[in-house]
Amino acid sequence: MTARTAGAGLVLALMAGMAAAQAVPDPAGAERPPEKPVQAEAAQPAPAPPEKPAEAAEEAADDAVDATLPVARPDSTPAEPPADGPEAEAGAEPEPEASTTPPDDPKPVGRLIPPEETAAPEPPAEPKGPPVRETLRESDFDYAACLLALHDLGSVYEEIATISQPDQRDCGIARPIRVTEILPGIALQGGAAMRCDTARSLGFWMRDFVRPAVARLPDAPRLSGVQLGTTYDCRGRVGGEAEAEAKLSEHAFGNAIDISAFTFHDGPPLPVEPRQDSGDLVESFQRAVRGAACLEFTTVLGPGSNASHNDHLHLDIAARNGGWRLCQ
Repeated sequence: MTARTAGAGLVLALMAGMAAAQAVPDPAGAERPPEKPVQAEAAQPAPAPPEKPAEAAEEAADDAVDATLPVARPDSTPAEPPADGPEAEAGAEPEPEASTTPPDDPKPVGRLIPPEETAAPEPPAEPKGPPVRETLRESDFDYAACLLALHDLGSVYEEIATISQPDQRDCGIARPIRVTEILPGIALQGGAAMRCDTARSLGFWMRDFVRPAVARLPDAPRLSGVQLGTTYDCRGRVGGEAEAEAKLSEHAFGNAIDISAFTFHDGPPLPVEPRQDSGDLVESFQRAVRGAACLEFTTVLGPGSNASHNDHLHLDIAARNGGWRLCQ
Protein backbone atom coordinates (compact mmCIF):
# COMPACT_ATOMS: atom_id res chain seq x y z
CA MET A 1 0.00 0.00 0.00
CA THR A 2 1.34 3.30 -0.82
CA ALA A 3 1.55 6.27 1.45
CA ARG A 4 -1.18 8.09 -0.41
CA THR A 5 -3.56 5.19 0.03
CA ALA A 6 -2.82 5.02 3.77
CA GLY A 7 -3.55 8.74 4.25
CA ALA A 8 -6.83 8.49 2.49
CA GLY A 9 -7.92 5.60 4.67
CA LEU A 10 -7.05 7.53 7.82
CA VAL A 11 -9.20 10.44 6.69
CA LEU A 12 -12.17 8.15 6.05
CA ALA A 13 -11.84 6.61 9.47
CA LEU A 14 -11.92 9.94 11.20
CA MET A 15 -15.00 11.03 9.29
CA ALA A 16 -16.84 7.85 10.22
CA GLY A 17 -16.04 8.36 13.89
CA MET A 18 -17.43 11.88 13.88
CA ALA A 19 -20.63 10.71 12.22
CA ALA A 20 -21.14 8.04 14.83
CA ALA A 21 -20.60 10.52 17.65
CA GLN A 22 -23.28 12.82 16.28
CA ALA A 23 -25.77 9.94 16.05
CA VAL A 24 -25.40 8.96 19.77
CA PRO A 25 -28.03 10.86 22.00
CA ASP A 26 -27.06 13.08 25.00
CA PRO A 27 -27.30 11.13 28.28
CA ALA A 28 -29.10 14.08 29.96
CA GLY A 29 -31.83 13.87 27.33
CA ALA A 30 -31.60 17.46 26.32
CA GLU A 31 -30.30 19.00 23.21
CA ARG A 32 -27.34 21.22 23.55
CA PRO A 33 -28.14 24.88 23.16
CA PRO A 34 -26.72 26.63 20.21
CA GLU A 35 -23.46 28.28 20.84
CA LYS A 36 -24.97 31.74 20.27
CA PRO A 37 -28.44 32.36 21.87
CA VAL A 38 -31.00 33.71 19.52
CA GLN A 39 -33.35 36.36 21.02
CA ALA A 40 -36.96 35.90 20.04
CA GLU A 41 -38.67 38.93 18.77
CA ALA A 42 -41.56 40.19 20.85
CA ALA A 43 -44.88 39.31 19.39
CA GLN A 44 -46.56 42.38 18.10
CA PRO A 45 -50.37 42.55 18.49
CA ALA A 46 -52.28 42.54 15.30
CA PRO A 47 -53.54 45.98 14.39
CA ALA A 48 -57.17 46.47 15.42
CA PRO A 49 -59.66 47.60 12.85
CA PRO A 50 -60.62 51.24 13.03
CA GLU A 51 -63.60 52.01 15.31
CA LYS A 52 -65.87 54.96 15.82
CA PRO A 53 -64.50 57.38 18.51
CA ALA A 54 -67.60 57.28 20.78
CA GLU A 55 -67.98 53.51 20.62
CA ALA A 56 -64.27 53.00 21.25
CA ALA A 57 -64.41 55.27 24.33
CA GLU A 58 -67.46 53.45 25.74
CA GLU A 59 -65.90 50.01 25.17
CA ALA A 60 -62.65 51.16 26.74
CA ALA A 61 -64.55 52.41 29.83
CA ASP A 62 -66.46 49.12 30.06
CA ASP A 63 -63.23 47.14 29.76
CA ALA A 64 -61.67 49.25 32.51
CA VAL A 65 -64.61 48.64 34.85
CA ASP A 66 -64.69 44.92 34.05
CA ALA A 67 -60.97 44.67 34.70
CA THR A 68 -61.39 46.10 38.22
CA LEU A 69 -64.25 43.81 39.22
CA PRO A 70 -63.45 40.29 40.43
CA VAL A 71 -65.20 37.50 38.58
CA ALA A 72 -66.98 35.22 41.03
CA ARG A 73 -67.29 31.54 40.24
CA PRO A 74 -70.90 30.40 40.07
CA ASP A 75 -70.31 27.46 42.41
CA SER A 76 -68.36 29.25 45.09
CA THR A 77 -68.63 32.31 47.35
CA PRO A 78 -65.65 34.63 47.48
CA ALA A 79 -64.16 34.71 50.94
CA GLU A 80 -62.22 37.53 52.49
CA PRO A 81 -58.51 36.80 52.77
CA PRO A 82 -57.39 36.02 56.35
CA ALA A 83 -55.51 38.61 58.29
CA ASP A 84 -52.36 36.48 58.11
CA GLY A 85 -52.70 35.77 54.37
CA PRO A 86 -50.43 36.71 51.55
CA GLU A 87 -51.25 40.42 51.76
CA ALA A 88 -50.28 40.53 55.45
CA GLU A 89 -47.07 38.66 54.74
CA ALA A 90 -46.29 41.03 51.92
CA GLY A 91 -46.45 43.95 54.39
CA ALA A 92 -49.66 45.53 53.07
CA GLU A 93 -50.75 48.41 55.27
CA PRO A 94 -54.26 48.04 56.84
CA GLU A 95 -56.89 50.65 56.01
CA PRO A 96 -57.10 53.42 58.65
CA GLU A 97 -60.14 53.24 60.95
CA ALA A 98 -62.76 55.97 60.73
CA SER A 99 -62.05 58.67 63.29
CA THR A 100 -64.86 59.60 65.72
CA THR A 101 -63.21 62.90 66.67
CA PRO A 102 -64.94 65.86 65.01
CA PRO A 103 -62.78 68.06 62.81
CA ASP A 104 -61.11 71.04 64.42
CA ASP A 105 -63.05 73.56 62.40
CA PRO A 106 -66.29 71.96 61.20
CA LYS A 107 -68.34 73.90 58.73
CA PRO A 108 -71.82 74.85 59.99
CA VAL A 109 -74.61 72.86 58.44
CA GLY A 110 -77.96 74.62 58.17
CA ARG A 111 -81.33 72.94 58.64
CA LEU A 112 -84.96 73.87 58.86
CA ILE A 113 -86.17 74.10 62.45
CA PRO A 114 -89.62 72.55 62.87
CA PRO A 115 -92.21 74.59 64.81
CA GLU A 116 -92.19 72.19 67.76
CA GLU A 117 -88.47 72.92 68.34
CA THR A 118 -88.82 76.68 68.43
CA ALA A 119 -88.59 78.26 71.84
CA ALA A 120 -91.99 78.95 73.35
CA PRO A 121 -92.54 82.52 74.56
CA GLU A 122 -92.02 82.96 78.26
CA PRO A 123 -95.20 83.57 80.25
CA PRO A 124 -95.61 87.10 81.60
CA ALA A 125 -94.14 87.65 85.00
CA GLU A 126 -96.54 87.53 87.93
CA PRO A 127 -97.27 91.06 89.16
CA LYS A 128 -95.81 91.82 92.52
CA GLY A 129 -97.81 92.90 95.51
CA PRO A 130 -101.34 92.08 96.62
CA PRO A 131 -104.35 92.28 94.26
CA VAL A 132 -106.01 95.68 93.91
CA ARG A 133 -109.13 94.45 95.72
CA GLU A 134 -106.95 93.73 98.76
CA THR A 135 -105.27 97.14 98.67
CA LEU A 136 -108.80 98.63 98.90
CA ARG A 137 -109.81 96.48 101.86
CA GLU A 138 -111.10 98.73 104.65
CA SER A 139 -109.71 98.43 108.13
CA ASP A 140 -112.09 97.09 110.76
CA PHE A 141 -112.56 100.59 112.18
CA ASP A 142 -113.28 102.26 108.81
CA TYR A 143 -115.62 99.46 107.77
CA ALA A 144 -117.60 99.71 111.01
CA ALA A 145 -117.83 103.51 110.66
CA CYS A 146 -119.15 103.15 107.08
CA LEU A 147 -121.81 100.63 108.12
CA LEU A 148 -122.89 102.98 110.88
CA ALA A 149 -123.34 105.79 108.32
CA LEU A 150 -125.55 103.52 106.19
CA HIS A 151 -127.58 102.67 109.27
CA ASP A 152 -128.13 106.37 109.94
CA LEU A 153 -129.20 106.91 106.31
CA GLY A 154 -131.75 104.14 106.63
CA SER A 155 -130.18 102.05 103.85
CA VAL A 156 -131.24 98.44 103.41
CA TYR A 157 -128.23 96.22 102.72
CA GLU A 158 -126.59 92.91 103.56
CA GLU A 159 -122.97 91.89 103.91
CA ILE A 160 -121.95 89.22 101.38
CA ALA A 161 -118.92 87.00 100.78
CA THR A 162 -115.76 88.31 99.17
CA ILE A 163 -116.02 88.71 95.39
CA SER A 164 -113.06 87.58 93.27
CA GLN A 165 -112.35 86.52 89.68
CA PRO A 166 -110.25 83.39 88.97
CA ASP A 167 -109.00 84.77 85.64
CA GLN A 168 -108.22 88.32 86.87
CA ARG A 169 -106.40 88.66 90.17
CA ASP A 170 -107.16 92.37 90.67
CA CYS A 171 -110.91 92.27 90.14
CA GLY A 172 -113.23 91.87 93.10
CA ILE A 173 -114.37 93.36 96.39
CA ALA A 174 -112.73 92.35 99.65
CA ARG A 175 -115.67 93.39 101.91
CA PRO A 176 -118.75 93.79 99.68
CA ILE A 177 -122.29 94.66 100.61
CA ARG A 178 -125.46 94.30 98.57
CA VAL A 179 -127.75 97.34 98.75
CA THR A 180 -131.45 97.14 97.86
CA GLU A 181 -132.62 100.55 99.26
CA ILE A 182 -130.22 103.44 99.49
CA LEU A 183 -132.71 105.56 101.45
CA PRO A 184 -135.98 104.48 103.00
CA GLY A 185 -138.44 103.97 100.13
CA ILE A 186 -135.83 104.71 97.43
CA ALA A 187 -134.83 101.41 95.83
CA LEU A 188 -131.88 100.37 93.74
CA GLN A 189 -133.81 98.28 91.25
CA GLY A 190 -132.52 94.71 91.34
CA GLY A 191 -130.05 95.49 94.10
CA ALA A 192 -126.34 96.15 93.63
CA ALA A 193 -123.06 94.80 95.09
CA MET A 194 -120.51 97.48 95.92
CA ARG A 195 -118.02 98.65 98.51
CA CYS A 196 -119.45 100.29 101.60
CA ASP A 197 -117.70 103.58 100.75
CA THR A 198 -119.49 103.68 97.36
CA ALA A 199 -122.86 103.10 99.02
CA ARG A 200 -122.21 105.82 101.58
CA SER A 201 -121.35 108.42 98.90
CA LEU A 202 -124.46 107.39 96.95
CA GLY A 203 -126.64 107.74 100.07
CA PHE A 204 -125.35 111.22 100.91
CA TRP A 205 -125.85 112.39 97.30
CA MET A 206 -129.39 111.03 97.16
CA ARG A 207 -130.35 112.49 100.55
CA ASP A 208 -128.75 115.92 100.25
CA PHE A 209 -129.11 116.72 96.52
CA VAL A 210 -131.27 114.38 94.43
CA ARG A 211 -134.32 114.15 96.69
CA PRO A 212 -134.53 117.93 97.26
CA ALA A 213 -134.05 118.62 93.51
CA VAL A 214 -136.88 116.21 92.62
CA ALA A 215 -139.20 118.34 94.74
CA ARG A 216 -138.53 121.26 92.36
CA LEU A 217 -139.80 119.37 89.31
CA PRO A 218 -143.31 120.15 87.96
CA ASP A 219 -145.98 118.68 90.25
CA ALA A 220 -143.27 117.76 92.81
CA PRO A 221 -143.20 114.01 92.19
CA ARG A 222 -142.05 111.61 94.90
CA LEU A 223 -138.81 109.77 94.15
CA SER A 224 -139.18 105.98 94.37
CA GLY A 225 -135.81 104.78 93.18
CA VAL A 226 -133.24 104.69 90.43
CA GLN A 227 -132.76 102.39 87.45
CA LEU A 228 -129.22 101.05 87.34
CA GLY A 229 -126.80 100.42 84.53
CA THR A 230 -123.52 98.70 85.34
CA THR A 231 -122.64 98.08 88.99
CA TYR A 232 -119.88 95.55 89.79
CA ASP A 233 -118.28 94.25 86.59
CA CYS A 234 -114.75 92.93 86.00
CA ARG A 235 -113.93 94.78 82.77
CA GLY A 236 -111.77 97.52 81.31
CA ARG A 237 -112.64 101.18 80.97
CA VAL A 238 -114.80 102.26 78.06
CA GLY A 239 -114.97 105.43 76.04
CA GLY A 240 -111.33 106.50 76.01
CA GLU A 241 -108.96 103.59 75.33
CA ALA A 242 -108.81 100.58 73.06
CA GLU A 243 -110.39 97.60 74.81
CA ALA A 244 -107.20 95.50 74.63
CA GLU A 245 -105.15 98.30 76.25
CA ALA A 246 -107.75 99.70 78.66
CA LYS A 247 -107.04 99.73 82.36
CA LEU A 248 -109.52 98.05 84.65
CA SER A 249 -112.64 100.10 85.26
CA GLU A 250 -113.61 101.23 88.76
CA HIS A 251 -116.60 98.91 88.29
CA ALA A 252 -114.11 96.02 88.65
CA PHE A 253 -113.43 97.05 92.29
CA GLY A 254 -116.95 97.95 93.44
CA ASN A 255 -116.08 101.65 93.36
CA ALA A 256 -118.59 102.72 90.67
CA ILE A 257 -122.30 102.75 89.91
CA ASP A 258 -124.21 103.83 86.78
CA ILE A 259 -127.65 105.46 86.92
CA SER A 260 -129.75 105.36 83.77
CA ALA A 261 -133.07 106.86 85.06
CA PHE A 262 -134.91 108.21 88.09
CA THR A 263 -138.27 106.67 88.96
CA PHE A 264 -141.27 108.22 90.77
CA HIS A 265 -144.29 107.02 92.65
CA ASP A 266 -146.65 109.17 90.60
CA GLY A 267 -145.17 109.65 87.15
CA PRO A 268 -143.10 108.18 84.35
CA PRO A 269 -139.34 107.63 84.76
CA LEU A 270 -136.99 110.46 83.94
CA PRO A 271 -134.15 108.98 81.80
CA VAL A 272 -130.62 110.35 81.69
CA GLU A 273 -130.00 111.61 78.16
CA PRO A 274 -128.48 114.55 76.30
CA ARG A 275 -130.39 117.69 77.28
CA GLN A 276 -129.18 121.04 76.07
CA ASP A 277 -130.83 124.41 75.66
CA SER A 278 -134.31 123.05 76.24
CA GLY A 279 -134.93 125.74 78.85
CA ASP A 280 -137.13 123.52 81.03
CA LEU A 281 -136.88 122.29 84.62
CA VAL A 282 -135.99 118.72 83.60
CA GLU A 283 -132.76 119.96 81.99
CA SER A 284 -132.03 122.04 85.08
CA PHE A 285 -132.69 119.05 87.34
CA GLN A 286 -130.26 116.82 85.42
CA ARG A 287 -127.60 119.54 85.38
CA ALA A 288 -128.06 120.19 89.11
CA VAL A 289 -127.82 116.59 90.31
CA ARG A 290 -124.91 115.88 87.94
CA GLY A 291 -122.91 118.86 89.18
CA ALA A 292 -123.69 118.11 92.84
CA ALA A 293 -122.47 114.53 92.40
CA CYS A 294 -118.90 115.81 92.19
CA LEU A 295 -119.18 116.86 95.84
CA GLU A 296 -119.55 113.19 96.85
CA PHE A 297 -117.79 111.29 94.03
CA THR A 298 -114.35 111.80 92.49
CA THR A 299 -115.50 110.96 88.93
CA VAL A 300 -118.75 112.03 87.25
CA LEU A 301 -119.35 111.31 83.56
CA GLY A 302 -122.56 111.62 81.56
CA PRO A 303 -124.11 112.87 78.31
CA GLY A 304 -121.55 114.89 76.38
CA SER A 305 -118.50 113.30 78.04
CA ASN A 306 -118.25 110.68 75.28
CA ALA A 307 -120.56 108.44 73.30
CA SER A 308 -120.32 105.64 75.86
CA HIS A 309 -121.91 107.79 78.58
CA ASN A 310 -124.77 109.46 76.68
CA ASP A 311 -127.45 107.36 78.35
CA HIS A 312 -126.34 107.26 82.00
CA LEU A 313 -124.44 108.96 84.78
CA HIS A 314 -121.23 107.22 85.79
CA LEU A 315 -120.28 107.85 89.42
CA ASP A 316 -117.15 106.46 91.13
CA ILE A 317 -114.86 107.08 94.11
CA ALA A 318 -111.46 106.44 92.45
CA ALA A 319 -108.63 107.81 94.60
CA ARG A 320 -106.42 110.35 92.83
CA ASN A 321 -103.34 112.29 93.88
CA GLY A 322 -104.09 115.51 95.72
CA GLY A 323 -107.83 114.80 95.83
CA TRP A 324 -108.21 115.75 92.15
CA ARG A 325 -111.68 115.11 90.66
CA LEU A 326 -112.94 114.49 87.15
CA CYS A 327 -116.32 116.07 86.44
CA GLN A 328 -117.51 116.12 82.81
